[in-house]
Amino acid sequence: MRRTEMPPRPAWRARLDEVGFSFYDLPSEGGRPYWNETAAYVFTLDEIRLIESATKELFDRCMDAVEVVVRAGRFAEFGIPDRFHELVRASWDDDDPTVYGRFDLAYDAGPDGASGPGKSGPGKSGTVKMLEFNADTPTSLVETAAAQWQWLDDLRASGVLPAGADQFNDLHDRLIEQWTHIRDERWELDLGARLHLASLRDSGDGELIVEDFDTVAYMAETAAAAGFSPKLIFMEDLRWSVERHLFIDGDDEAVEHIFKLYPWEWMITEKFGDFLPLSRETTQWVEPAWKLLLSNKHLLVVLWELFPDHPNLLPAYTTSYPLLGRGYVSKPRLGREGANVTVYDGAGTVVAAAPGAYDTDGLVFQRRARFEPIPGKTAVIGSWIVGGDPAGIDLRETSGPITGDLAEFVPHYIEETP
Repeated sequence: MRRTEMPPRPAWRARLDEVGFSFYDLPSEGGRPYWNETAAYVFTLDEIRLIESATKELFDRCMDAVEVVVRAGRFAEFGIPDRFHELVRASWDDDDPTVYGRFDLAYDAGPDGASGPGKSGPGKSGTVKMLEFNADTPTSLVETAAAQWQWLDDLRASGVLPAGADQFNDLHDRLIEQWTHIRDERWELDLGARLHLASLRDSGDGELIVEDFDTVAYMAETAAAAGFSPKLIFMEDLRWSVERHLFIDGDDEAVEHIFKLYPWEWMITEKFGDFLPLSRETTQWVEPAWKLLLSNKHLLVVLWELFPDHPNLLPAYTTSYPLLGRGYVSKPRLGREGANVTVYDGAGTVVAAAPGAYDTDGLVFQRRARFEPIPGKTAVIGSWIVGGDPAGIDLRETSGPITGDLAEFVPHYIEETP
């Protein structure tokens, strides 16, 4: 894995607009655009196989963890209110389908190679460590699936990259396959069945949240290709009809199948939250309610408890005491985009801290990960899972140790090897 400078495409903004990616100019560090194609991350095929294998292994272990938590009724550890325990249990026991998720991974190709499930083959070196699992509402979808693939295609066509350069990016096709599977085999719906797709309109300032809207619009494209009739709505328009005993949209249409880019931990605090358990009779939610367990960073503690010394996991606890003497990080259970994350050295001294408005009660403490030494950059790999299979990666980089909302998206490719 290495970072290399690249020539930006002429009229790259216009090209990105063509694939429905419009928030490329959101400000990142130093006011630079969020989308950065002045550089690229380059991988070997062996490195990609290592990341792919580790992603599948981590997803399988996460499924094991959910089973343990549900069977033991350990919902309170995740801060889930009592009245929603049965909702999560029923969602898991009924095998409510999932579409996607994104692991955030630290990769280091150094001399201390991983072993076991995270290793790609004899003689291969490198460590892949799970930082967290964005299992409920992962973004950077359209830029991963569509924008960086278009970038690769353009650079191959122009001769900047060789024709054999590739990318670990099956995300678009896998999403269509998974939506087809859900429509046809899981929900047993005919072609043209309605699928609502919802995002938050604004944060109270009246300005459209473009990132969320573009993400949901792209997901609607993949659902339409799978035979659904998509309808985009805003979460603000979703309400419970007491008379009809179901959720309805702003046009009073019944919401029977819905993809929502809105966290479950927020849903259960809404005015309609108490009706969510009742909605199991009338509404199928994607992502499902059992993702309340996977999108919570207490999952990291449970995973380490169940699989200590796993090569793809970092030690994680509810107290910092076991990590003293080693660098570690504290994270809120339900934080996002690096908010309220604090990095400590082995003596417990703060190295870096990110502000935020998340509840810092019930922090999770995780050993600090080792990253590939890219000068001046920390590069986090977002490794996508669709259904239960790895589907591609993206990279976001920062100049500091915390990947927050100012991180830049940098495309990647796999170099040709003899």
